[in-house]
Amino acid sequence: SERPVSNNVVNHDTEVIKPIQVNPSEIKSEVPKDVPMSSKEKIKIDTRLGVFDKFRKFQSHMFSVVGEAWSVLSSSRALCLGAQTSVDRLYELVELVKNWSGPMSIAVFVPDIELAVGLRYIQYLRSCNLAIERQVSFHLIYPVEHQGTTNHPDLQGLDEVVGNMDCKQPKQVLKFLLNVRSKEMLAWRESYPYPQNLLRNLAKNGCQTNYTYIPDIDMVPTPGMDIQLETFLEKQEKKNNCSKCAYVIPTYEISINSTHLPSNKTELLQFVKDKQARQFHQALYSINQKSSNLKKWEKIPETEEIDIAYKVEKYIFKYEPLYIARGDTPAFDERFIGFGMTRNTQVYEMYVAGYSFYLLNNAFTNHWGFQSLKTRPQWRARQQEQNNARFDEFAKEVSAHYNADPYKMLDQLKKMNLKHVKVAYGTSKKNNTVAKKEEKKPLQEDIKKVFTR
Repeated sequence: SERPVSNNVVNHDTEVIKPIQVNPSEIKSEVPKDVPMSSKEKIKIDTRLGVFDKFRKFQSHMFSVVGEAWSVLSSSRALCLGAQTSVDRLYELVELVKNWSGPMSIAVFVPDIELAVGLRYIQYLRSCNLAIERQVSFHLIYPVEHQGTTNHPDLQGLDEVVGNMDCKQPKQVLKFLLNVRSKEMLAWRESYPYPQNLLRNLAKNGCQTNYTYIPDIDMVPTPGMDIQLETFLEKQEKKNNCSKCAYVIPTYEISINSTHLPSNKTELLQFVKDKQARQFHQALYSINQKSSNLKKWEKIPETEEIDIAYKVEKYIFKYEPLYIARGDTPAFDERFIGFGMTRNTQVYEMYVAGYSFYLLNNAFTNHWGFQSLKTRPQWRARQQEQNNARFDEFAKEVSAHYNADPYKMLDQLKKMNLKHVKVAYGTSKKNNTVAKKEEKKPLQEDIKKVFTR
């Protein structure tokens, strides 16, 4: 599996390279011959028809692109994967789809010229990857103050070659297309508040199945996990038909020094023993999965089928597991924008609403790289502080809505004093997340790969 390069939207140390002049007749196509011609047609959307979010800060275009087998898969499967991403991370979909055969609902953040880039890159992915063409539906979102644009002078002439770019180089193709972004755009783009929860809601709402699974685009399931989950959910439906059960799937960070991702629990446990894997956010935010008690989970041997291992006995504030549940779980609260308080507030509302969380015995997802505090930029810490300050109001609303406060949260808000908590950040100049390796070859050389076999 190819390792991603960076968690950041842009790298200001990266030189902006002018698009390479290419003669379309000189490019050798690697597009599969059995791919329908319809997938090569230019994808279009009308930006005048975008739907506002409730704060009227963003506009979205649901089902801008629909998977060829979307309806069939959505009606025959119990589970849909919904994920969100910024356009610069969309290449991660290639690795994600390898281990998921069901419907996938992907929400993509595409401000300004990134909309034009996103449309062309989705066209490229669909031309190159039959699974993406069949299984994936895309939803596109951009901010009102940086409205998406579908055309740009620097992109003229690329339309006829996008479908012929090297299918083996999805990362480099995306790099090439993103070079159209100006220095002026890059100046605001990296630290622009990323609407994670809005994107998660759109991805989840796009799912047409009874159950949903909402990871991030870079959280990779193990081979065959989706089919095993289908079997598990079918059994659960017959057994107890629980409407407020969430089935937790642990996430592990995998060292960038590893040659591959672990494909099953037995291999994962060996990775952990060899210090090539560890619990997600173990060093950065250990409370993230503390309620899951993964030390207990790691002591349970792998079995042939996925089943419930044990129930989460104690909810701890800021718990934010990945889980599978019915599609009518509470929405992700969209007032939390940028980083911090995004996933865990939704899980907190589930807890107040009476949901129970159960660890699954064999299932887990992989995330490349060990994360650490030194990779957190200052702007990200500031966004987390702003979201912390919004929590008091959120907690009071949730308690009033459900007429419940099982965590005695309202009594603790004053003592927690989240409005005034300062968040630490790293001092690294590059902030190149340890989760991803920097490429060794010059960017110009990588870009050339786009047009070679």
